[in-house]
Amino acid sequence: MISRRLVRIKTLQTLYSWKQSNIDDEYQFIENLKVSIYQSHAFYLFLLDFPYQLQQFLNQKLELERSLYYPDAKKIQLFSILNNTPLIQKIHQEVLLTEEKIQFSWDEMVVHFETWFQNMMTWDFVNDYSIFEEPDFQLQKEFLDNLFFTFIDSHEHFNEILEDINHTWPDDASMTLREINKTIMVSKQTSDLAISNAIPLNDEDLIFGLNMLKYTIRNSEKFEEMVSEVTDNWDPSRIAVVDLLIIKLTLSEFLYFPEIPVKVTINEYLEITKNYSTPNSSKFVNGILDKLRIQLEKTGQIQKTGRGLREK
Repeated sequence: MISRRLVRIKTLQTLYSWKQSNIDDEYQFIENLKVSIYQSHAFYLFLLDFPYQLQQFLNQKLELERSLYYPDAKKIQLFSILNNTPLIQKIHQEVLLTEEKIQFSWDEMVVHFETWFQNMMTWDFVNDYSIFEEPDFQLQKEFLDNLFFTFIDSHEHFNEILEDINHTWPDDASMTLREINKTIMVSKQTSDLAISNAIPLNDEDLIFGLNMLKYTIRNSEKFEEMVSEVTDNWDPSRIAVVDLLIIKLTLSEFLYFPEIPVKVTINEYLEITKNYSTPNSSKFVNGILDKLRIQLEKTGQIQKTGRGLREK
């Protein structure tokens, strides 16, 4: 469920931690990268359970309201809105059945549920859904898909709280939303809910990231020498740390991943540079990479084969 773009970003972040730590032991950071990648899936499972957790919160308010001598019928209707959606319970059961340990907890986030519920009740699709006493499976899917999309895509406070408990959330958000959408919408009935599995140890994207990190750490000084040959007045301290790390990662892909076209590598890291470095970095990094590409091609050090054959 993880994309190559996200693997590259997480590898860059781990490489940055290695650079800042001054620790030579690459094994520690390889393990850190594994944890970061697996954590993305754990957080996906955690978020899938959000409607159930909100439902439990509302049921407590529902029971309290019903216990009053003069219960408010309107409040009872509002607090019951998620109870006509059996798909919520099914998702919760499937999350519980996964063997993966989820290190996050909704307990500390319950204090925000009241605010989020009040926000939710202002959304048109929620009010439209509330008129159905027994919505069919398709309506349930569409409602939950809209609910996740609205919270994750446009609810600022919701995302701020998620980032507080998982600092990689801004990087993971779009991928997680796509995976949740697929989990909900692909299913044709509650019995075939398509919960995404954790990444296996032999997953090619996981191996790609771990090898990228290993090659870049081991060749860090060599790569700096290569950059110095194509840079006027070379001084590593004058190049932004992230820029230099991105250049080194690109060199690893040039030299050690024959199946990935040079053009793909450059485009990927230029996009990452735009999002994770300074406003002027993209132009600078692009210039350095172009010089390195030309030099490495002249000396025959870039060897692309098979489906990754370098385009002329």
